[in-house]
Amino acid sequence: MTTDAARPRQRFSGDGWSLEACDAGELTVYTLRGEFDFAVSPRLADLLTPDAGVTRVVADMTEVRYCDSSCLQVLLRLARRLHAAGGRFAVVTAEPAVSRPITLLGLGDVMPVHPALEAVEASWGAA
Repeated sequence: MTTDAARPRQRFSGDGWSLEACDAGELTVYTLRGEFDFAVSPRLADLLTPDAGVTRVVADMTEVRYCDSSCLQVLLRLARRLHAAGGRFAVVTAEPAVSRPITLLGLGDVMPVHPALEAVEASWGAA
């Protein structure tokens, strides 16, 4: 699994946040930046919809400064849909504002957090 050939297919932004989607075969990487709160969560839910055939999704949140429970719930729903279909989901971040709530809520089994995309790839093994 590699994102070398990944090209941004979508870019979205709002007041204080942005999202970019990149595809590489069966992998979609959503890069989120900024602050994600209740006001953003409905739009985020609309945007986090991988194409048919995508079985692995990564939410790159290394540049997210704030993520409230409503946005974590959007990510959790996506992760559960992927798991139910035999897919995988992971979060990439070292930001405590994102990783700490996931850990405290015990969501690490469904939404594992890794410090870098390479760590996700290593945990998933070869595609």
